[in-house]
Amino acid sequence: MAVTPNSIVTPQTPVFETAVATLAEVAFQAPTNVQTLIDDATNLNGVRLTSVAAIARAAVTTNPINCQLYKKVGTTYTLIDSTLIAVGTPSASVANQKVDFGYSESNPLSLKAGVGLAVAIGTATANGIAFVAKGGAY
Repeated sequence: MAVTPNSIVTPQTPVFETAVATLAEVAFQAPTNVQTLIDDATNLNGVRLTSVAAIARAAVTTNPINCQLYKKVGTTYTLIDSTLIAVGTPSASVANQKVDFGYSESNPLSLKAGVGLAVAIGTATANGIAFVAKGGAY
């Protein structure tokens, strides 16, 4: 996209993407059990994410689960962030465990054109961990 020097370019289209990871991924340098959150093939002008979070869809029983974010370019995945989701058992009166990766308006995760985002978890979970990304596309 052509830009004018000294001019700010702001996102034009809202982004709200989800993916669910269920299989364990512990080969961080060459992951195979990843799920696409932002598709690199459809990210034509770039994306600015102001929120990325993970939420458990069932009980996390014995240990916290490592939630991972990967930069995706074609079939190449690079680990760029990870955080732990806590042990807990959601119910009618107990909220599902949720973890935020810390991105915000003042600390966005920017992906240039042709770069995607994939997710994975460190422990297989039958109902999985849902990931949510919010922001805008250029």
